[in-house]
Amino acid sequence: MRFLERKKVSTIKDICLNAVVLIVIGQSAMAQQAPELQTTTVRLGHLWLGMPANGSSMTFDPTNGFFPNDYGIMSDRAQAGAAFTGAGITMGTVRWPNPNRPDENGVDTVENPAVYGYTNTYMQTRRVTVPLTNYLRYQYVSETINGSPTGLKLFGTYKQSLQDFQNHTYDEVAEVTDSTVFGITVDRKVLAWSQNFNDDYVIADLVFTNITSDTLDSLYINMQESGGNSFFSQGNNPAASFDPTMTWQHYYGGRQGDSMRVFYEYSADNPRLSGDNMGAPVISQKGRLLAPNMSYYAILHASSPFDSTNVAGDVDDPFQPRVTYIGVTTHIPYNSSDDIYGNKNFSAMRGAYSNSYPMTGQTLPGTYHGLNSDELGAADYTGYIAGAFQSISYKSCSFGPYTFMPGQKIHIVLASGFTGIGYQKGQEIGQEWLNGTLQDPPNMPDPNTGWLPSNFQFPANATEIDKRKDRWISMGIDSVMLSAWRAKWNFDHNYNIPQAPPPPATVNIVGTSHAVEIDWTDPQAETMSNFAGYRIMRRVSARDSVSYQAIYDSDSTDISASHTFVDSTAIYLSQAYYYVQSKARIGYNDPNADPTTRGDIMYSGRNLYPNIYPINRPGPSQDDLSKIRVVPNPYNIKDPMLVVFGYTDQRGISFVNLPPVCTIKIFTENGDLVQTIVHNEPITLSGSVTWNMLTSSQQVIYGGVYIAVFQTPDGRISYQKFVVVR
Repeated sequence: MRFLERKKVSTIKDICLNAVVLIVIGQSAMAQQAPELQTTTVRLGHLWLGMPANGSSMTFDPTNGFFPNDYGIMSDRAQAGAAFTGAGITMGTVRWPNPNRPDENGVDTVENPAVYGYTNTYMQTRRVTVPLTNYLRYQYVSETINGSPTGLKLFGTYKQSLQDFQNHTYDEVAEVTDSTVFGITVDRKVLAWSQNFNDDYVIADLVFTNITSDTLDSLYINMQESGGNSFFSQGNNPAASFDPTMTWQHYYGGRQGDSMRVFYEYSADNPRLSGDNMGAPVISQKGRLLAPNMSYYAILHASSPFDSTNVAGDVDDPFQPRVTYIGVTTHIPYNSSDDIYGNKNFSAMRGAYSNSYPMTGQTLPGTYHGLNSDELGAADYTGYIAGAFQSISYKSCSFGPYTFMPGQKIHIVLASGFTGIGYQKGQEIGQEWLNGTLQDPPNMPDPNTGWLPSNFQFPANATEIDKRKDRWISMGIDSVMLSAWRAKWNFDHNYNIPQAPPPPATVNIVGTSHAVEIDWTDPQAETMSNFAGYRIMRRVSARDSVSYQAIYDSDSTDISASHTFVDSTAIYLSQAYYYVQSKARIGYNDPNADPTTRGDIMYSGRNLYPNIYPINRPGPSQDDLSKIRVVPNPYNIKDPMLVVFGYTDQRGISFVNLPPVCTIKIFTENGDLVQTIVHNEPITLSGSVTWNMLTSSQQVIYGGVYIAVFQTPDGRISYQKFVVVR
């Protein structure tokens, strides 16, 4: 069986490694590409992002990289120029002499206004002035499963010696400098942390510099973001989809007394379906919620123009962004007769739309904040003035207007995040909602709407149980605010929050009939003054509705050149996934740690150990051929126990109680040989084989009756009949 298991795992790895080879070839080719065509990815926390060097768009599909997890990942496709990595920025100014459009006398044509994004017809090349880099503090864990290395390749360049890593505590930094048509360079630095209290956001630190001799008048910098172009790690196995464009959207920061500047969006009820489906509950999967979390972006810092030689001038302006609005870009109302510039984009950028449909309440003076879609007082999110059904609605903001003089800089810092009540809680709430036993969350600020606006309207046919579900989802707003506050704390403390411990250097996992043995080393973690031990997590099944459980948790005395843990509780024949994390304790008086985390345990980054390969604990061997069994028998692909045992594709038949060495030949009822399996485990004394139900020519077998013939080296023979139901 060991030979066949290794062959099977190797086949899976061959496929994955072939993909990795293609990626490596692609990265090698990237080095030969023009700088404008280069791309990279940020995949250190709950937010996975594509980052195009040219600041425009790219295609990023991470779905093959989502490992069996309960971690909860949102990935932006990077196709629509969203601001997650500081991309998709549009700028507008007035009375601009365009050097790319001389008139018949060779004089620059004055554009009034001039509105351009990163992508324009004038700068197809020379747009990137400093090429894209992506550096990581830590490497992936070097892991083997039953002696076979996983061989995963990093999504960036390992460079622990980077000076940035010595001066700050982020674990990934991707950076590029772009030049825009206006002669403004944009240094985009994207930062990510792997420690578990700050891994639900990514920071884009942007510095705009006017390198021309022209003063730009009434300059606006516009950004937009939406979760509508995203993939999610939940709902893939078993498959269940929802439409991420159906969301409520809200800006907190426009009213007097608001303490932060945060745009967030969360799942809305589909007005075309009966009932209340906020949170995207899946009835066929015990009601679990596919959309219990929220995406957001927060403005951490926005300076006015300052002289590059005067860093003290880099002071946050709390009135920026001066303009915010929500909507489907093409649906934003526009009246050209009221616009002196005759440009719809510049009109929205300047706040005309927000002024016509203003945010309710006492807003900040001199600002233009548009109406929040969840404060309509209506249950249908598409009733928003610039809304639409199944169309991406952006959360947009504009910084300015600035008088941007030669040599000056503008510094804007954003945090994009993905957080909420979490998928485990969403599964629990969904099941109680479906069973009719759900109770309200504790400590609600509003007894009717929870954390939603006080005038929020539930669907007309929503039951009280539906409303309780929605109130639980609204609790995620509190998580959004905490995450955004931690990001702001991080920025204010010069990116020096407590350093995450490194993941293990090596992990070797071996499955025997006695137990699953896990060996690991992590010398780097054990040199940390706040080292706090290790944790080992395990799950059975690749389903994204199954959670990991801790099976080992040690303290700071767990220091050794090498470590071994024997998991004797592993279930025979099941597909089990493991990962090992190092731990470090945040100081109780650490001034760089935010007060909510002081004294708590940090774990090494979850995404630095993408455990995509399972291990099977084989059953014990014995020598009586009459005790050999075929399980399950009959085999039925709809049997829920196949999920419990964790077969990735629900295709697996096991032969148990085998002798250490034997040959298994599988025949059809008509006597045709289907497959031959050589089981040879005299050392580990393994007594089981799991067959993937493929023929010797790699074809999936049909339903029907089959006969397994077991033969030992000394000539003894036994027969077992089994049935396959398709």
